[in-house]
Parts: sequence; C-alpha cells; structure tokens
Amino acid sequence: MMAEGALLPIIPATAESFGVGLATAGAVAGALMLGALLAEVPSALINGILGERKAMMLAGVFGAIGALTALVGQNILFLAAGAAMVGAGHSLFGLARHAFLAEKVPSYTRARAMSILGGMFRGGLALGPVVGAGFVAAFGVNSVYFLAAGVMLLVSLILFSVDAQSMVCPPSENRGQSWMIAKREKHKLRTLGVASAVIAGIRTIRMIALPLFAISLGIDPATASLVIGLTGIIDFALFYLSGIVMDRYGRFWTSVPTLLAFGVLYMLFFTMTDLTTFAIFAALTALVNALSSGINMVLGADLAPKDARSEFLAGFRLLTTSGNAFSPYVLSGVTLIFGLGPAMAVMGGISFYGAFMFWKFLPKYGKPAHD
Repeated sequence: MMAEGALLPIIPATAESFGVGLATAGAVAGALMLGALLAEVPSALINGILGERKAMMLAGVFGAIGALTALVGQNILFLAAGAAMVGAGHSLFGLARHAFLAEKVPSYTRARAMSILGGMFRGGLALGPVVGAGFVAAFGVNSVYFLAAGVMLLVSLILFSVDAQSMVCPPSENRGQSWMIAKREKHKLRTLGVASAVIAGIRTIRMIALPLFAISLGIDPATASLVIGLTGIIDFALFYLSGIVMDRYGRFWTSVPTLLAFGVLYMLFFTMTDLTTFAIFAALTALVNALSSGINMVLGADLAPKDARSEFLAGFRLLTTSGNAFSPYVLSGVTLIFGLGPAMAVMGGISFYGAFMFWKFLPKYGKPAHD
C-alpha cells in the first residue's frame, strides 16, 4: 500500500502535465482501480494454481512492471496502462492475502486481525505520499514511479524468503468455479456484497478527490502529498479501535457510522477554499476512514463458505473492486457536467444508500460462521 499511496497523488498530477483536464486526470487515476476490477476473477484461478505465497510474489513483480510502464511511455495511454497493471497486481495480491487470512484466522478474533492488516494498509497509505513528496522535492515527479516499483519488488523478495510450508492452505473443493459459487451465494453478494462495494468506492473517492481539489485550489503536488500523508497518520493511529468494536459489538457499528459520516463530509466538500480547509477535510476524512478499518476483509471472510473461500472472495472482491473502479468515473462524469463540488455531493448521496443497505441486511446475512 505504500507504493499505491505514493502513486495516487502523483498519477493525476502527471496526467495534468500531459495537458488534460481535471475530469480526465481523475479518470486516468481510476485506471488503477479498473485494472484491479478486471483482474479479480482471473486472480482466483491464479491463486488456486500457484497458492497464496507464489501468487503474492507474482503480484509484486507485475505491479512493479506496471509502475515502470507508466513512467517509460511519457503519454496518457502508457500512464493509464501502467496504472491498470499496478491495480491488477494489487488485485492478485489482495485476493491471495484475503484467502490466506480467512483460512488461518478464527472468527472470534477475525475483526481485530483484519483491522491490524487494515492498519498496515493505512500506514502504507500515510507513509507513501510523505516519502513520495520527499522524492518529488529531491528528484522530481518521475522518481515516485521508481519508488513504487522498488517497494513492490521488495515485497516479492520478502515473500520469497518466507518458509513456503508456513503459508500452505488446504486446496479449494471448487477450484476455478468462481461463477458457480457466485450464483450459489447470490443472496449474500447482491445485498452485503453491494453494500461493501459502496463503502469501498466511497473510501476510494477520498484518495481521488483530495488530489483533484488540490489541483483546483492551486496546491502543488508535493504539498498535497505531504498533507494527505500527514493526515493519514490519524487513520493509521486508530485502526485497531475498529477491530475491537467489530469483535465486541458487531460489524454494524463500523459500517453504518462510517458511511453516514462520509455522506455528510462529501456534501460539504464544496466549502473547501484554501490549503487550511484542504488540510481540515483531509484530516476529517482520514478520521472517518479509520472507523471502518478492515470492514470489507472481515465481511468477506465472514461470508465466505469453507468449501470455496477463494472462489467466493473472487465474486465478493469483484463487487468491492467495482466500487473502487467505477467511483472515480462517476466522480469524473459528474465533474465534467456540473463541477467537482456537485460531484462530491452525489458521492455523499451514494454513501447514504450504502448505510441503508448495511442497516437492512447485516442482521440477516452478516453473522460470522463458527470455525
């Protein structure tokens, strides 16, 4: 996540340097999520063939190639293609890691374990822009792509050094049958799966909208990256609280409050006018994001049947990644027609819808299975 955290503020700025507008810059940044979306179902098959450890190693190498592709082309098409490759690597890595933890972590400590993992995500997202800002100041914008590639290759090397036997999971009884499992589990997917897609998209919008607002306010990329990174420390500092709440009181008390709070904040984004208000909204959205650390990983693991964890998670993550992938394009489309402020108000309305879905369906489908 450090690699993605470093790239997210830089990709829109790079796109703008090629002469495109804010809407197109947002769409190019969204290519990272689109690549992750397209890779979700194939990732289940790759994970089934290679196993979790090798799949994660491959993902790191593929993502590094994507970061370098975005840099080498020096045009908008190569930038979008490279971002999509980074997203595809993230998808494969995420599915393999999710399946591994769903298998190894018992349900009664699942939320805390997933929240710790979510906290590591937030740590990476907080550290990435800060380190990226330093690289921009010292070596220029293009150096961040080398930084991201190096970090992803380092992850693959770390996994290579891990004892393979310590990461072995039982093979799936339905290997490669993702669509069949999705049909069998359709009631879970079309209710809590859709709600999880909403919360995924709403949280992603924070990392897309803030750099776009920075550009519109005339804040330079290095300063914007630094502010986003520093406020991300709030997100990182509170991640474990979410796991405690979920394990003790249930998943409802993280999902619904998060979406309600995001809805209110996004509808107020139009009041952002300068660096000070930019920093305030960056801090508030980081605080709200901390409330739901690990929620989608926990729900995916809760809902996944034991006979087809990877295959179910492919469908579940396809939905959540769809939220990640399409939310920037919804934002870009509405921005193109009405402007950035109204687009964020639309995202706020979608956030309220997600809160309603969790409120309605968590009591029915959201109870974790006993191990």
